[in-house]
Amino acid sequence: MITIRPIVAEDRTQLLRLVERQDNFNSQEVEVAIEVIDDTLDPTKNDYSILVAVREEQGGVGFICYGDIPMTDRRFDLYWVAVDPALGRQGIGRLLLARMEAELRAQGPAKVYVDTSSTPGYDSARTFYEKNGYQVACVLHDFYRDGDDKVIYFKEL
Repeated sequence: MITIRPIVAEDRTQLLRLVERQDNFNSQEVEVAIEVIDDTLDPTKNDYSILVAVREEQGGVGFICYGDIPMTDRRFDLYWVAVDPALGRQGIGRLLLARMEAELRAQGPAKVYVDTSSTPGYDSARTFYEKNGYQVACVLHDFYRDGDDKVIYFKEL
């Protein structure tokens, strides 16, 4: 049984381990994900929201991180979706995404944007977003490095 709930301080260690086990995250992405988790847990900062997927016998097995896009009206960035690699393709990412979307919809119409890489290591991420109704808004060629485009998806809620 999976429960989706807001992050609590006790989740930190398990989520950090989960981030480090992601095959497609490079060292910079791991550092940023850790920083985002820490910022979310810091009560003096309010830039991000994190929902955690919890399995009773295992604790945190995934998370989704999102937040307001500054200087916009009801526009949100989806920063991270990460699931324990041993539990991939079991619907946990879909549950996290659905919960985030439901929370945002409850506050009124919105648009969600998500950036990802065009490299083969992110094929499953792009497929995931597309299967969940996200559309390509634009592609910024050679954004991350030569041959690594930034693909920006969006979805209207």
